[in-house]
Amino acid sequence: MRPVPAIPTLEWLKALHEPAMTLGWTLQQWSDIVRLARRLRLLGRLAYSIDAAGLTTRMPEQVQRQLLGESRLSGWRTRALTWTMGQISQQFDGANYPRVLLKGGAYVAQDLSIARGRLPSDLDILVPRQAIPDAQRRLRNQGWQEIELDAHDRRYYHEWSHETPPMRNALFGMELDLHHNILPPVARMTVDAQRLLDDLVRAGVDGWQILNPVDQVLHCAAHLFLDSELRDRARDIVDFDGLLRHHESDRNFWPRLIERAIKLSLVEPLQLALRFSCGWMQTPLPETAREELSRNVPSRQRQFWLLPLLDAALTPTPPDRSPGHRQRFAAIALMVRYHRQRMPARLLLPHLWHKIRSGQPSERKVDDGA
Repeated sequence: MRPVPAIPTLEWLKALHEPAMTLGWTLQQWSDIVRLARRLRLLGRLAYSIDAAGLTTRMPEQVQRQLLGESRLSGWRTRALTWTMGQISQQFDGANYPRVLLKGGAYVAQDLSIARGRLPSDLDILVPRQAIPDAQRRLRNQGWQEIELDAHDRRYYHEWSHETPPMRNALFGMELDLHHNILPPVARMTVDAQRLLDDLVRAGVDGWQILNPVDQVLHCAAHLFLDSELRDRARDIVDFDGLLRHHESDRNFWPRLIERAIKLSLVEPLQLALRFSCGWMQTPLPETAREELSRNVPSRQRQFWLLPLLDAALTPTPPDRSPGHRQRFAAIALMVRYHRQRMPARLLLPHLWHKIRSGQPSERKVDDGA
């Protein structure tokens, strides 16, 4: 019998918007997709899409069990996240500064479609930099403790990073990341956090605020291309696509987004996110926005080397396969770029030397489970 061809690595992502296409998948194709989607933390999103279309009972029984299990896990973790946000909010009663939910926490608070099917494992919050000591004191009073770090790593977080050391609490089943900006203050490309704080909107959870819609889109793009390791980050592209689709009926959204990207110097990460979102997810992009962004494209020399590396690193490796030479080279090259963007050489070289001597990874693993 001729083997059933595998579904292309990125083709199955279309099922997040076109769930009916899953009706034609064989059990072998499902086996590959379930394993890949679970690794990419997208299986819950796929389960939600299929269920919302009323197709779950038309899936093979073995597939139904996988989708149901992931949906239940997602529901439990999302409820845990919501409860955590409520408990922490009470700890900040009387604080005279904004408390901002970022990324997954913000999506859940807004009940966006991209919040359904997530597997939250951390909570990211933003406060003004001058409020960090008070926020840490309030969190410690609730039992949150910073992870243990040596003197060098504590200095890294306190002086060079845009967040404090991660915090954990035995009562809450997730990690908490306290930010004062969305990008490191010593990075080549950074953002004036006050501009973000001056334009916040209320969240759907008492005591919290969220970034305005265009800033959420730009944060998603900047986080992926300026503040993350790029292997297995397809979910960030899916999130970016979902954010844009959520606002596609607002005619003024795209002009505001582009204007804001220019003001915050985040045009390049926006362009890169759009390239992959439109290519992978067929994200609707108005022609006027395409023309406006084309006036600010990176140089041809930069595109020549950067885009092939991003293509290789971002494209997920199929199950049962190891990354090829091209992917491994791209991962190394982009890791160098990642660190060069985050810190100037005068800080980066001593930082990496410390990590090599201590046998630690150069950064803690970026899970971003929220």
